[in-house]
Amino acid sequence: MAEFADISLFHLSRTLSMLDQLADEQPDTYEDFVREIAADCTLVRDLLLAIGELSDNGADTKTLAQADHSLRQMLALWVLLQDITIPLAHFTAYTDES
Repeated sequence: MAEFADISLFHLSRTLSMLDQLADEQPDTYEDFVREIAADCTLVRDLLLAIGELSDNGADTKTLAQADHSLRQMLALWVLLQDITIPLAHFTAYTDES
C-alpha cells in the first residue's frame, strides 16, 4: 500500500488515463470496478450518490462532467493507495517513468 505523500503526479495521471481507457473500451467492466471500489470506500460511494442526485435533479452537463472528474480523481487515488490493479488487457498511453 502506497503512502499518500509518495503518490506522484505521473502515477496519478497514468492511473486516470487507465481509468479513462477502461471506461471507453469496457464500460461494463468499468462500472463493476467502480462498484467494487464504492463498496470499500465511503467517499467514492457518497460521490456516486451525489452524482446520481445531481443527474436526477437535472444538473447541467458541465456540472455532471466536473463531478465525474472528481469521482475519477478519487478512484485514482484509491487505486494507488490500495495498490489495486485496473482490469485492462493492454495500456498504451504511458511508459514507466524509470
